[in-house]
Amino acid sequence: MQPGFSPQKTAAGLEKRLRAFPFLEQLSPESWALLASKLMAREIPPDSLLLQEGDDCQALLLVEEGDIRVYRQAENGREITLYRVDPGESCVLGTSCLLGNKTYPALAKTDKPCRVLIIPADIFRQLFQSDNAVQKFVMDLFTRRMTSLMLLVGEISFGRMDQRLARFIYDEAEKSPGEFHPVTLSHEQIALHLGTAREVVSRLLHQFGEEGLILPERRHISIKDPRGLRTKFSTHE
Repeated sequence: MQPGFSPQKTAAGLEKRLRAFPFLEQLSPESWALLASKLMAREIPPDSLLLQEGDDCQALLLVEEGDIRVYRQAENGREITLYRVDPGESCVLGTSCLLGNKTYPALAKTDKPCRVLIIPADIFRQLFQSDNAVQKFVMDLFTRRMTSLMLLVGEISFGRMDQRLARFIYDEAEKSPGEFHPVTLSHEQIALHLGTAREVVSRLLHQFGEEGLILPERRHISIKDPRGLRTKFSTHE
């Protein structure tokens, strides 16, 4: 992925920031020597469009804080979220483009402030070819993302919107197992993530509220019955 700006090299304290990426600590001395002088860090403001469809990928971004939304957009403007790149991860589409010298097939942007570490494309390719730790990181990333994308395809092809919405709200709210925070997204934002209309989201959220699963308020959705909400989609898996 490329951030669309000229990043500055990382300051002191880099070792502490690398804790979000355990695979970097497993690099061979030769790989670390190659990376150390090239690794960069940057803070990206919210609503920054990092990549558009057809862009060349000039660097690999490792998300340290915040997240990056990867999505597709139809000609009529409707969007659907493919996945989010969370802390400790990188974009699997960007990784694929870097390794295959292909252009980016989607769009990527930040919805909130994001801190990233940046590996230039040529350095990443060298590391991938020579270091087992980098290869394992990439393969693990591909495995996890392939599973989530196959689930998305199944939901779009065979699932109902109430199931997809229930899963989205549940996943957005669950910050750790058994710990749920409010979802602070508008109905329009949720609709964009799911590739549907705002009216559909509003109707289903009202239905979930009537069932006692959530407490829907303006840009603030609290989970009242996590088990019941999960049942909405887990019984169909």
